Amino acid sequence: MAREPRHEVEEEDVGVEPLVHGVIAIDSTKVGTAIDTGPANITQILFTAAPTSYEVPQFDPGTGLPTKGYFTLIDSVAGSPARVLYSVHTAVNGAHSPHATHKQSGYNIPFSGNLVVQSCPTGATFSITTA
Repeated sequence: MAREPRHEVEEEDVGVEPLVHGVIAIDSTKVGTAIDTGPANITQILFTAAPTSYEVPQFDPGTGLPTKGYFTLIDSVAGSPARVLYSVHTAVNGAHSPHATHKQSGYNIPFSGNLVVQSCPTGATFSITTA
């Protein structure tokens, strides 16, 4: 019996964004944006540059989430309220003296939806690693 010739079939692009796991630099320009998509884990948070000035913390009156003065990451899942994954006021407890190896979080933080930067002090920079 002769075999039928094989034809390559192209897969359809269904509009799924590729995952962006890895090292992500974050500053105040990233506020309100999704920087990664789960399911995944934040494996490291580094504080790499201090804010340019002290910001008085402010909070959204509807959600209670920080809008100024804090570095806050949330897990945003459609149909569910935002879940705070990590939040720190960088002007207290020595967190105001960053350097390239100033580790903020010593444990894995799982997220299942979009990893969103809720707030970041002006001038501060962080490095997030996801896997």
